[in-house]
Amino acid sequence: MFSQILNFFKSHESGPVSLSVDDAAAVLLIEVMMADHDMDQTEIECVSQILSERMSLSRQEVRECVDTAMQRQKESYDLFQFTHIINEHYGEQERYLLLVDLWRVAFADGRLDKYEDHRIRRVSDMLHLHHSHFIRAKAEAKERS
Repeated sequence: MFSQILNFFKSHESGPVSLSVDDAAAVLLIEVMMADHDMDQTEIECVSQILSERMSLSRQEVRECVDTAMQRQKESYDLFQFTHIINEHYGEQERYLLLVDLWRVAFADGRLDKYEDHRIRRVSDMLHLHHSHFIRAKAEAKERS
């Protein structure tokens, strides 16, 4: 048991991986996609389109970004590490636009799952957005879908 604990700390000696605000946003998009434990192709395409729009990436770069974000999402233990970065770098309007994009992912497969709704509500709170932002972003994303 002690050796397992020691190995854990040795494997994490290099410190946390530095994330850009775009990386953090990508992980949150994946988090919403995976909230219902169903990785739908339309949701993957929606995430890819959003990342392409946000970061002006090529198709290959988008695929790599999605793969990296999926891996980070699997390895993460909470959302704070991602929302913290976003709160440091984004103003209220940018955080609101990210919230719209999260809703776009949730609506991409044509149905809103209660787990997706709950996850977006949590992220919205962690991004220090008002409930009115939450409702308005949901309506805006639904119109666009």
